[in-house]
Amino acid sequence: MTMTHKLRDGLDGWLWRRGYDHPEVRELVRWQVLLAALITVVCLPLSLLWPGAWSLLAGTGIISANFCSLARFGQRVVGKRNTRTAIAGMVFGFYLRLILTGAALYACIVWLEARPMPLLIGISTVVVNIIIWGVARYAQTRARQTLTGKEA
Repeated sequence: MTMTHKLRDGLDGWLWRRGYDHPEVRELVRWQVLLAALITVVCLPLSLLWPGAWSLLAGTGIISANFCSLARFGQRVVGKRNTRTAIAGMVFGFYLRLILTGAALYACIVWLEARPMPLLIGISTVVVNIIIWGVARYAQTRARQTLTGKEA
């Protein structure tokens, strides 16, 4: 087993124990955690040279926490039989995450004087993660299709 497989399996097990039981959700969260870890490894030494590095790191941390919370919450809501409870939970969870994210961004910008562009780039990492995941999923489905010559 390669080091990559060990890392993936170990991280999958860790995420499973934390409630990410749907395989595709776990895959998305795994990629976001890995992307956040990569940005952390790059930004920590860069923070001595570039003042915006910690802003990038803060944006990535804020959106990663928000995304992981949303993914776990979404799994729980989908399994509920009572749609009223599920909708109320979704609305409450959405506004709670929105308020917490807004407060964290406010604190970063106003009190900690974060640079807005690196902060925005950090927040955009979740969009990059979802796009890469979607393209990879599309490529996997295209690769599985066998061409028989009768398509034309």
